[in-house]
Amino acid sequence: MKVFETDKSVAVFSNRTDGDLSFFNLNDEEFQNTWNKLTKDFSIKPSLPIYVNQVHKDNIVQVSKDKPLPSIRTNADAMITDMPQTAIGVYTADCCPVLISGKNVVSATHAGWKSTLQSIGYKSVLKYDELYGIKPTDLTAWIGPCIGICCFELGDEVYDMFISENTEWKQFFTKKDKWHLDLRGLNRYQLLQAGIPNNQIIDYNECTYCMPEKYFSYRRMKKRNGSMFSFIYLK
Repeated sequence: MKVFETDKSVAVFSNRTDGDLSFFNLNDEEFQNTWNKLTKDFSIKPSLPIYVNQVHKDNIVQVSKDKPLPSIRTNADAMITDMPQTAIGVYTADCCPVLISGKNVVSATHAGWKSTLQSIGYKSVLKYDELYGIKPTDLTAWIGPCIGICCFELGDEVYDMFISENTEWKQFFTKKDKWHLDLRGLNRYQLLQAGIPNNQIIDYNECTYCMPEKYFSYRRMKKRNGSMFSFIYLK
Protein backbone atom coordinates (compact mmCIF):
# COMPACT_ATOMS: atom_id res chain seq x y z
CA MET A 1 0.00 0.00 0.00
CA LYS A 2 0.95 3.63 -0.43
CA VAL A 3 0.17 5.97 2.47
CA PHE A 4 0.01 9.78 2.31
CA GLU A 5 -0.28 11.47 5.70
CA THR A 6 -0.92 15.08 6.69
CA ASP A 7 -1.41 16.64 10.11
CA LYS A 8 -5.17 16.14 9.69
CA SER A 9 -5.71 13.04 7.56
CA VAL A 10 -4.41 9.73 6.22
CA ALA A 11 -4.93 8.76 2.56
CA VAL A 12 -4.21 5.17 1.48
CA PHE A 13 -4.02 3.37 -1.88
CA SER A 14 -3.83 -0.42 -1.68
CA ASN A 15 -2.21 -2.66 -4.27
CA ARG A 16 -2.30 -6.33 -5.20
CA THR A 17 0.22 -7.31 -2.51
CA ASP A 18 -2.39 -6.29 0.09
CA GLY A 19 -4.69 -8.97 -1.33
CA ASP A 20 -8.15 -8.74 -2.82
CA LEU A 21 -9.95 -6.09 -0.76
CA SER A 22 -13.45 -6.76 -2.09
CA PHE A 23 -14.95 -6.40 1.39
CA PHE A 24 -18.47 -6.81 0.03
CA ASN A 25 -17.65 -10.49 -0.61
CA LEU A 26 -16.66 -11.15 3.01
CA ASN A 27 -18.70 -12.07 6.05
CA ASP A 28 -18.47 -9.82 9.14
CA GLU A 29 -15.63 -11.75 10.77
CA GLU A 30 -13.57 -11.92 7.58
CA PHE A 31 -14.15 -8.21 6.99
CA GLN A 32 -12.94 -7.31 10.48
CA ASN A 33 -9.89 -9.57 10.29
CA THR A 34 -8.85 -8.31 6.85
CA TRP A 35 -9.21 -4.69 7.94
CA ASN A 36 -7.27 -5.28 11.17
CA LYS A 37 -4.43 -6.85 9.19
CA LEU A 38 -4.40 -4.01 6.66
CA THR A 39 -4.26 -1.28 9.32
CA LYS A 40 -2.21 -3.07 12.02
CA ASP A 41 0.74 -0.67 11.74
CA PHE A 42 -1.30 2.54 11.68
CA SER A 43 -0.62 4.77 14.69
CA ILE A 44 -4.19 6.08 14.59
CA LYS A 45 -6.57 3.32 13.59
CA PRO A 46 -9.77 4.13 11.69
CA SER A 47 -13.14 2.45 12.04
CA LEU A 48 -14.22 -0.28 9.68
CA PRO A 49 -14.47 1.43 6.29
CA ILE A 50 -17.68 2.75 4.83
CA TYR A 51 -18.26 2.05 1.15
CA VAL A 52 -21.14 2.24 -1.31
CA ASN A 53 -22.48 0.41 -4.34
CA GLN A 54 -20.54 2.03 -7.18
CA VAL A 55 -22.69 2.59 -10.26
CA HIS A 56 -20.51 4.79 -12.51
CA LYS A 57 -22.60 7.92 -12.04
CA ASP A 58 -22.10 11.21 -10.16
CA ASN A 59 -23.97 10.78 -6.88
CA ILE A 60 -22.01 11.98 -3.82
CA VAL A 61 -23.24 11.04 -0.34
CA GLN A 62 -22.50 12.78 2.92
CA VAL A 63 -21.53 10.69 5.94
CA SER A 64 -22.38 12.52 9.17
CA LYS A 65 -23.70 11.99 12.70
CA ASP A 66 -27.06 13.38 11.61
CA LYS A 67 -27.54 10.99 8.71
CA PRO A 68 -27.60 7.18 8.48
CA LEU A 69 -24.29 5.83 7.27
CA PRO A 70 -24.23 4.62 3.66
CA SER A 71 -24.22 0.93 3.03
CA ILE A 72 -23.72 -1.40 0.10
CA ARG A 73 -27.35 -0.67 -0.76
CA THR A 74 -26.55 3.01 -1.35
CA ASN A 75 -25.85 3.76 -5.02
CA ALA A 76 -23.10 6.37 -5.29
CA ASP A 77 -19.56 6.90 -6.52
CA ALA A 78 -18.24 9.34 -3.92
CA MET A 79 -18.52 10.06 -0.20
CA ILE A 80 -17.62 13.03 1.98
CA THR A 81 -17.39 13.24 5.78
CA ASP A 82 -16.27 15.35 8.72
CA MET A 83 -16.36 12.43 11.19
CA PRO A 84 -12.95 11.69 12.79
CA GLN A 85 -11.41 8.22 12.40
CA THR A 86 -14.17 7.25 9.97
CA ALA A 87 -12.65 5.61 6.90
CA ILE A 88 -14.46 6.08 3.61
CA GLY A 89 -13.23 4.30 0.51
CA VAL A 90 -13.75 3.24 -3.09
CA TYR A 91 -12.96 0.09 -5.06
CA THR A 92 -10.98 0.19 -8.29
CA ALA A 93 -9.38 -2.20 -10.76
CA ASP A 94 -8.60 0.31 -13.56
CA CYS A 95 -10.87 3.24 -12.64
CA CYS A 96 -9.34 6.33 -11.06
CA PRO A 97 -9.51 6.77 -7.26
CA VAL A 98 -9.40 10.37 -6.03
CA LEU A 99 -8.94 11.15 -2.32
CA ILE A 100 -9.28 14.73 -1.05
CA SER A 101 -8.56 16.32 2.32
CA GLY A 102 -9.57 19.76 3.63
CA LYS A 103 -10.13 21.43 6.97
CA ASN A 104 -11.48 18.51 8.98
CA VAL A 105 -13.32 17.09 5.95
CA VAL A 106 -12.29 14.27 3.61
CA SER A 107 -13.78 12.63 0.53
CA ALA A 108 -13.26 9.53 -1.62
CA THR A 109 -14.26 9.40 -5.28
CA HIS A 110 -14.48 6.55 -7.79
CA ALA A 111 -13.88 8.04 -11.25
CA GLY A 112 -14.26 5.56 -14.07
CA TRP A 113 -14.76 7.00 -17.53
CA LYS A 114 -18.53 7.24 -17.12
CA SER A 115 -18.27 9.17 -13.84
CA THR A 116 -15.47 11.30 -15.28
CA LEU A 117 -17.73 12.15 -18.21
CA GLN A 118 -20.18 13.42 -15.56
CA SER A 119 -17.38 15.46 -13.87
CA ILE A 120 -17.60 13.65 -10.55
CA GLY A 121 -14.18 14.92 -9.41
CA TYR A 122 -15.20 18.52 -10.10
CA LYS A 123 -18.49 18.01 -8.27
CA SER A 124 -16.73 16.40 -5.30
CA VAL A 125 -14.65 19.54 -4.84
CA LEU A 126 -17.74 21.77 -4.94
CA LYS A 127 -19.31 19.73 -2.11
CA TYR A 128 -16.68 21.06 0.32
CA ASP A 129 -17.94 24.61 -0.06
CA GLU A 130 -21.59 23.64 -0.40
CA LEU A 131 -21.68 21.50 2.76
CA TYR A 132 -18.87 22.89 4.93
CA GLY A 133 -17.84 26.30 3.57
CA ILE A 134 -14.36 25.04 2.61
CA LYS A 135 -12.80 26.65 -0.45
CA PRO A 136 -10.97 24.60 -3.13
CA THR A 137 -7.72 26.48 -2.40
CA ASP A 138 -7.69 24.83 1.04
CA LEU A 139 -7.86 21.28 -0.34
CA THR A 140 -5.21 18.65 -1.08
CA ALA A 141 -6.01 15.86 -3.55
CA TRP A 142 -4.34 12.54 -4.30
CA ILE A 143 -4.97 10.70 -7.58
CA GLY A 144 -4.23 6.99 -7.26
CA PRO A 145 -3.21 4.23 -9.70
CA CYS A 146 -5.51 3.71 -12.67
CA ILE A 147 -5.33 2.54 -16.25
CA GLY A 148 -3.00 4.81 -18.21
CA ILE A 149 -3.36 6.47 -21.59
CA CYS A 150 -0.94 3.81 -22.84
CA CYS A 151 -3.58 1.11 -22.38
CA PHE A 152 -7.02 2.71 -22.11
CA GLU A 153 -8.70 2.14 -25.47
CA LEU A 154 -12.17 3.49 -26.21
CA GLY A 155 -14.42 3.56 -29.28
CA ASP A 156 -15.45 6.52 -31.41
CA GLU A 157 -18.82 6.69 -29.70
CA VAL A 158 -17.20 7.29 -26.30
CA TYR A 159 -14.86 9.93 -27.71
CA ASP A 160 -17.89 11.69 -29.24
CA MET A 161 -19.67 11.67 -25.87
CA PHE A 162 -16.75 13.40 -24.17
CA ILE A 163 -16.27 16.02 -26.87
CA SER A 164 -20.00 16.73 -26.97
CA GLU A 165 -19.82 17.37 -23.23
CA ASN A 166 -16.74 19.62 -23.36
CA THR A 167 -14.56 20.32 -26.40
CA GLU A 168 -11.63 21.19 -24.09
CA TRP A 169 -11.40 17.49 -23.23
CA LYS A 170 -9.95 16.74 -26.69
CA GLN A 171 -6.48 17.29 -25.23
CA PHE A 172 -6.82 14.12 -23.12
CA PHE A 173 -7.37 11.82 -26.12
CA THR A 174 -4.81 10.34 -28.50
CA LYS A 175 -5.79 8.51 -31.67
CA LYS A 176 -4.04 5.19 -32.41
CA ASP A 177 -5.95 2.17 -33.73
CA LYS A 178 -8.59 3.36 -31.26
CA TRP A 179 -8.95 6.42 -29.09
CA HIS A 180 -6.80 6.39 -25.93
CA LEU A 181 -7.99 8.41 -22.93
CA ASP A 182 -5.73 9.99 -20.32
CA LEU A 183 -8.15 9.29 -17.47
CA ARG A 184 -5.70 10.54 -14.84
CA GLY A 185 -4.98 13.74 -16.74
CA LEU A 186 -8.65 14.53 -17.24
CA ASN A 187 -9.40 14.02 -13.56
CA ARG A 188 -6.50 16.30 -12.63
CA TYR A 189 -7.88 18.88 -15.08
CA GLN A 190 -11.31 18.71 -13.46
CA LEU A 191 -9.78 19.23 -10.00
CA LEU A 192 -7.86 22.23 -11.33
CA GLN A 193 -10.99 23.63 -12.96
CA ALA A 194 -12.79 23.28 -9.63
CA GLY A 195 -10.11 25.43 -8.02
CA ILE A 196 -7.58 23.15 -6.31
CA PRO A 197 -4.07 24.60 -6.89
CA ASN A 198 -1.80 22.50 -9.09
CA ASN A 199 0.82 22.03 -6.36
CA GLN A 200 -1.86 20.62 -4.05
CA ILE A 201 -2.72 17.73 -6.39
CA ILE A 202 -0.45 14.69 -5.94
CA ASP A 203 -0.32 11.97 -8.58
CA TYR A 204 0.50 8.41 -7.58
CA ASN A 205 1.05 7.78 -11.26
CA GLU A 206 1.12 4.07 -12.09
CA CYS A 207 -0.84 2.17 -14.73
CA THR A 208 -2.91 -0.70 -13.36
CA TYR A 209 -2.97 -2.46 -16.75
CA CYS A 210 0.83 -2.33 -17.24
CA MET A 211 1.77 -3.70 -13.82
CA PRO A 212 0.15 -7.14 -13.30
CA GLU A 213 2.43 -7.97 -10.38
CA LYS A 214 1.24 -4.90 -8.46
CA TYR A 215 -2.36 -4.17 -9.48
CA PHE A 216 -5.64 -5.84 -10.33
CA SER A 217 -6.92 -4.75 -13.75
CA TYR A 218 -10.44 -5.45 -14.92
CA ARG A 219 -9.48 -4.95 -18.56
CA ARG A 220 -6.33 -7.01 -18.43
CA MET A 221 -7.94 -9.85 -16.50
CA LYS A 222 -11.12 -9.68 -18.65
CA LYS A 223 -13.33 -9.79 -15.56
CA ARG A 224 -13.36 -8.92 -11.86
CA ASN A 225 -10.73 -11.05 -10.13
CA GLY A 226 -9.93 -8.66 -7.30
CA SER A 227 -10.11 -5.03 -6.25
CA MET A 228 -7.86 -2.41 -4.78
CA PHE A 229 -9.38 -0.27 -2.02
CA SER A 230 -8.47 3.40 -1.69
CA PHE A 231 -9.54 5.11 1.51
CA ILE A 232 -9.09 8.25 3.56
CA TYR A 233 -9.89 9.29 7.12
CA LEU A 234 -9.47 12.14 9.55
CA LYS A 235 -7.20 11.56 12.52
